[in-house]
Amino acid sequence: MKICFRAAVLFSAITFLAGCKKNDDNLSFQERDRAEVYQENIADIESFLKTNRAVITDDGLSFESVEEGSAQSIWNQSEYPLQSITLLNDSRVENNKLEKVEDDVEYTVYYMIVNEGAGENPITIDNVYTAYRTFTMNKEMIEENLYGFWSSFPATQHAPNTEVISGYRQILPLIKTASGVIENPDGTFSFENPGRIIAFLPSGLAYFSGGRGKIYAYSSTIFDISLVYKEHADHDGDGILSIYEDINGNGDFWDDDTDGDGAPDFLDVDDDADGKTTREEITYETVDENGNTVTKLYEYDEIPTCPGGTVKKHLDSSCQ
Repeated sequence: MKICFRAAVLFSAITFLAGCKKNDDNLSFQERDRAEVYQENIADIESFLKTNRAVITDDGLSFESVEEGSAQSIWNQSEYPLQSITLLNDSRVENNKLEKVEDDVEYTVYYMIVNEGAGENPITIDNVYTAYRTFTMNKEMIEENLYGFWSSFPATQHAPNTEVISGYRQILPLIKTASGVIENPDGTFSFENPGRIIAFLPSGLAYFSGGRGKIYAYSSTIFDISLVYKEHADHDGDGILSIYEDINGNGDFWDDDTDGDGAPDFLDVDDDADGKTTREEITYETVDENGNTVTKLYEYDEIPTCPGGTVKKHLDSSCQ
């Protein structure tokens, strides 16, 4: 399977995917209850799935009405079996990414995997390069970005790409990246076997009360996403890739706070609060093949522990 993209980025598309923030000056605004909105959204989504079929091609997607109960409906068809996953909203409060948005709803997200992909599955905090189409629940395609763009979560000075909505980034680990890239004579690129997924997102995992263009407040959204690349990020620039800073290994990078200062390790430049940055603690000097003294960073697996200890030195404040 091939998908073609041009070597450019649509900035309007990037803006479209970013979460919409409320104006702090609008003190009269009152958001609706998230659980109540979700019940409306999931009913609308399930009705859509039962009364529409998806027309899927290598380079397109559209929807057509069918009778409820039809074997062609998205709900009943078997070519791309409809699946679901339960997700929590992982969005953070504006200007304080350590504070999570108040939302305890368990969201059911329906999806179809059009192509699994042949590369690797990302994690939610990886930098990823994706392309997408966006549809309203009225079956109107309102955005198409076949150029592709980089996104990061969370966006930091060391991972400065666009930060996209929660449902978009959380659905990506279900597919894999492309296996390769070919540059075409006309300046476009063909990506070999990228993952492709169609996801039906409740508003709580999308734009919720903010809406976005023709996606009205509290309405669900359909995304057709192709995953091209991924790369591990170092969000705090401390020399350790963020993927290695899930110390307890539970997949939640926000609950690992070795020094208890309120900043998770993957966003903390001094993980053990000993006054010496993590980068300093994993730096060492060695002599190269030419006899010159050079400074290097330890690979994660090679970071030493304190004498007699089992904890890596950058996580142990007693190790100086």
